[in-house]
Amino acid sequence: MNIHFREAKKEDKDFILQANKEINKLSNLFDSTLDDNIEKDIFENKVANIIIAEANDAIAGFVLYSYIYWANCGKGIYLSQVYVKEEYRKLGVFKMLLQELERKEPDCHFITDYVGNENEVMLNSMKKLDFKSSDLKIYYKRINK
Repeated sequence: MNIHFREAKKEDKDFILQANKEINKLSNLFDSTLDDNIEKDIFENKVANIIIAEANDAIAGFVLYSYIYWANCGKGIYLSQVYVKEEYRKLGVFKMLLQELERKEPDCHFITDYVGNENEVMLNSMKKLDFKSSDLKIYYKRINK
């Protein structure tokens, strides 16, 4: 399978939003604002980045990420979402996306992700790729909504 990578384009918006809905359903999340913010945050202001994986000119998956700073490790990458189409799963596409991300961001020292306890697909994938779990509790508060 020949995979190549590129930055997301506005034409990818519908695919990204549909994948977001699927991910949120798996994670039991119902308060996404991506539909409202994707144009401004991703394509205009570059608040976050998306790497698209393509196979035979079709989207196989993507990783949506932004930067984070942790005093213990320095600059890092926060994986907001990773999605691989069902027909491309178990073929190493997720691993290739992470390798491309590491290649593209050599000044980052770690990758982190928040995974809902209900999202067994992602939990299993992270374990297979040697991500370690933490006992840290995650708290968040929406502001300026």
